[in-house]
Amino acid sequence: MSTKWSAEVLNNGAVDFDDLFKDQFAIILLRGKNAFNDFVYCYVKVSIKQMKELNTVLKGDQKFNVSDYGTVIAAGKGEPPPDIKAEIAVAFPGFVENSGTIHRGANAPLENMEKKNWDEY
Repeated sequence: MSTKWSAEVLNNGAVDFDDLFKDQFAIILLRGKNAFNDFVYCYVKVSIKQMKELNTVLKGDQKFNVSDYGTVIAAGKGEPPPDIKAEIAVAFPGFVENSGTIHRGANAPLENMEKKNWDEY
């Protein structure tokens, strides 16, 4: 049986998720080619609201400006050098790069976690 849910903050009525998560962000490592066909990397600080927009543009094949979807933390040609990776790790301790897959604040991939019913948490 499914349950119909609604979201509200106690004493405040309806939830404004944009306001609720306005300070939440993720650091994403993007790789691609620039206008000169050079391989480049870019660490971007992306808000929760911007993630959906960035995900949509990443699924397409159009060129775009990364800074339209977040704040560029570091960028350069090729792969990120060890000193840049170290700076990112110090500045953003929740950022973990693992085998080419980025996990924010988690050491184990979510697909290995056991699914539970909502009332078992």
